[in-house]
Amino acid sequence: MVRKSGVGFLLSLVFVLSTCSSAFSQTLFKQDNAYASLNVGLTFLNDIDAGADLNYAGVTANAAGEYQFETGTSVSATYGYILSSLVRTELELGYTEMDHDKAVGTLTLTSGGNTLASVGGEVNVDGEVETLYGLASVIFTPSTSGLEGIPFLGLLNDLLGNFTPLVGGGIGFADWEDKIKSASTSAGTLIINGEESDTDFLAAVLAGLEYNVGQDLTAKVTYRHIWVDSGKGGVDDAEADNVSASLAYLF
Repeated sequence: MVRKSGVGFLLSLVFVLSTCSSAFSQTLFKQDNAYASLNVGLTFLNDIDAGADLNYAGVTANAAGEYQFETGTSVSATYGYILSSLVRTELELGYTEMDHDKAVGTLTLTSGGNTLASVGGEVNVDGEVETLYGLASVIFTPSTSGLEGIPFLGLLNDLLGNFTPLVGGGIGFADWEDKIKSASTSAGTLIINGEESDTDFLAAVLAGLEYNVGQDLTAKVTYRHIWVDSGKGGVDDAEADNVSASLAYLF
């Protein structure tokens, strides 16, 4: 379920970009400069540290620990506009999901008056994190043309051919929900059935490579490092790495 604050943040981003675009539309708008893309990828949520003051999703702990996650998936849609041969802007709305893996550390978890101690420094965790996110980005597309006469650098232009390098960053929101069902070791299972949720500020940096498939179609691979201001209840902020593949149509 999307909270109003997340939608409002995305609408604000849309308003800012549309206002900027309208101010320059008569001089910048050209046919084939706008594009839409569908993106699918993998998300690697970095290990998150939590202190002994953990009070999160109905769970408390008696010692600091590290919480690990399985590889997740992502899907998103993007609307972009090419401002010039060197700069473009994008608005993206996406969804990503990943499962909990385990908690690492010599710790005892407590929930509902019951406790579970780690065995061998690990506790298996059953749960998932779901996130709806919106992102407004500025992307630079440095050109390799004009390098032909420069030793070694000319080879870069020959190798890239129809490829365009991408580098940039953006800001937005993450509307997330973390559900923790249970924790278990060889000694037993602790039933939790708790959750935490919020809408927080998100920032990302990216690098990628785009290939011109045809006159109106491009394909690209993008890497992003993402930070979310989600720390609460003794849990640190979330950071993730995302690798995605995209197909874009220019119109």
